[in-house]
Amino acid sequence: MDIQSEYFDDGSSFIAIDPVSINPAYLMDFSLFDRYLHKKGLYRFRCLLTDSRSIPQNRLMELLRSWDTVYIHKNQSPNYTEYVKNNLEFILNHGEIDVRKKTQTLTTLSTQVINESFAANFASKHDCLQVVQNIEKLISQAMEFISDIESLKGIADLIGHDYQTHTHSIKVGWLTATFINSNKELFGVQTKSQLRDIMIQATVAGFLHDIGKIKIPRHVINKAGKLSNIEYVLIQSHTAYSTSLLFETQLPRSAMQAILYHHENEDGSGYPCGLSGDQIPLIAKICHIADVFDALTSKRPYKPARTPYEALKIMAGENPYLELLRQFEAEVDGNLKIPVVAIVRDDYEAKLRRLREREILEEEAQKRVEVRSKLRDKGMSHCFNKDLLRRFILTINKSESFDLSGLL
Repeated sequence: MDIQSEYFDDGSSFIAIDPVSINPAYLMDFSLFDRYLHKKGLYRFRCLLTDSRSIPQNRLMELLRSWDTVYIHKNQSPNYTEYVKNNLEFILNHGEIDVRKKTQTLTTLSTQVINESFAANFASKHDCLQVVQNIEKLISQAMEFISDIESLKGIADLIGHDYQTHTHSIKVGWLTATFINSNKELFGVQTKSQLRDIMIQATVAGFLHDIGKIKIPRHVINKAGKLSNIEYVLIQSHTAYSTSLLFETQLPRSAMQAILYHHENEDGSGYPCGLSGDQIPLIAKICHIADVFDALTSKRPYKPARTPYEALKIMAGENPYLELLRQFEAEVDGNLKIPVVAIVRDDYEAKLRRLREREILEEEAQKRVEVRSKLRDKGMSHCFNKDLLRRFILTINKSESFDLSGLL
């Protein structure tokens, strides 16, 4: 479809963009429009620019700064997305663009890249490599922005929303990068280049740490309620699936370790290998903290979102029922039968009797899952390295968007 010079539209056919996000040095392959109210419920969209090559760069820059908001037609949104991919670094590091607009741009593009990754055919080595390359390209352009404390204003805006795998992955990678940049002394690096490489590897791990969930049945991943014990065991397998899918991607060892071990607990009660203390790689420990922090501050169908203060209080708190919690976790890890015997003495036919017995077992499993969740909320300090958790709290407390002084 050819783009016209003028439209009368209710606005649904157009996308608003910030004109200062347009790079004058980059030849655009989409038209810019302004908008006027025509009559109730209808706008007039007038084309401002169709060919950036026809205007000197200085003049184009003046025009872009003079416009408050410009619009592009949705038919050209693929062209705009390609522009953003190639100019993400320009947009994120532009001093005149609001942090929240930068966050929206980064989140939209990251979501697209992660969704493409989850839809990839991992049976093909080429596709595996392409997934990692696309994410590495995006993160390389975004690194200066997401590793800056000020960018956490954007993270704060995303907190409390519904839990979705792609936005969760973005936040875990983002928080991990910010932590590493603020605690670089932990990594013994000598140059900025070395630090940047570590941050990129860790952020890639954050973006891909849940990729193995594509191997988990959809009805389990998308379940609106709490997971049963069996479903919980299935979910635990995602870390191994993630590393198997990415085995041939040439990801650095540290990134692969973070993906495999991001559910290991400091006291050895985690999974998949039951590692403890110094056995757990440093980046995996950081990824674990970021992962749990975002999970607790995200809204679930069965659980309200915690505030950052509440989430970190749980993470730093001692659990007075730790032994009971470990008993529940051991039952799940061992995939033991639920300790209940369903005896139904009635005259129902065998099929209905078996159905009722299954209902009783499922009800008991549900109760035990609920108990396990409540116990976990009593305190999770056994899961994390205390110094790293303290550093995490100090790091995000540097952003004016968080007030965690009561935890320090």
